[in-house]
Amino acid sequence: MASNIVSVNWLSENLKNPQVVILDATMKKMPNGEPIATPKLKIAGARAFNFDTEICDHQTMLPHMLPSGEQFELAVRKLGINQDSIVVCYDAMGIFSAPRAWWMFKIFGHAKVVVLDGGLPSWIAAGFSTNNDYKPAENTGNFKSRFNREMVVSMEQVFGLINDETSQVIDARSLGRFNGTEPEPRTGLSGGHIPNSSCLPFTELLQDGLFKSKPELAKVFSEVVKKESNRLVFSCGSGVTASVLALVADEIGYQRLAVYDGSWSEWGANKNLPTASS
Repeated sequence: MASNIVSVNWLSENLKNPQVVILDATMKKMPNGEPIATPKLKIAGARAFNFDTEICDHQTMLPHMLPSGEQFELAVRKLGINQDSIVVCYDAMGIFSAPRAWWMFKIFGHAKVVVLDGGLPSWIAAGFSTNNDYKPAENTGNFKSRFNREMVVSMEQVFGLINDETSQVIDARSLGRFNGTEPEPRTGLSGGHIPNSSCLPFTELLQDGLFKSKPELAKVFSEVVKKESNRLVFSCGSGVTASVLALVADEIGYQRLAVYDGSWSEWGANKNLPTASS
């Protein structure tokens, strides 16, 4: 795909393309465990992609961590996804959790995956067709997982990058959470941020529920990314909005990108790790 982002008009024009598979990647729970109230409507033909409680690592207490390659492969094959499928991810909040699904497909080797700009709200606003239920897959897909280990980093790896001037950790949380002046939505977490990391709230990339233009996105990133940085690692609360930054960075041409999967849910809970604040 030439771009990581498609418009609602593009999707409407390609609904009958047999290669297109639409996935609803709306998160199921808030950080405090409360269910997320979202519209019951679905984009016509969409299938459920539940990375929050199903397609995730069930052996950890951390939220929605990456599953194994085998688990991911089996799950997306059940969704009817093939090696040549064009996977379109969206969420009911607009632009929030769909990039997490994009990143997961990228990390497991699928090139043809995009995010719907504006998500379900923009689709509904445009008057395009919706359903009350998901569309089950007609056949099992032939998707093959090929793990790209360069796109994800562990807590230990991030700790090793703290004083590496050629790598930069960029945090997608709000400035208040980054500085430790706002409470964390998850209990038991310290306030503040990873030492030597930078703050770029994912909301700075959006305008009126859509991604800003490429030149605007490039400008936002240029004001945060240090000249000496040749590798960018994105963090947030639990690896979801960090994926928004990863998607945009890829879109505007940055290379050597990774997401810290555990993010602040892991770092902020470990009292043995250093933290910084305002």
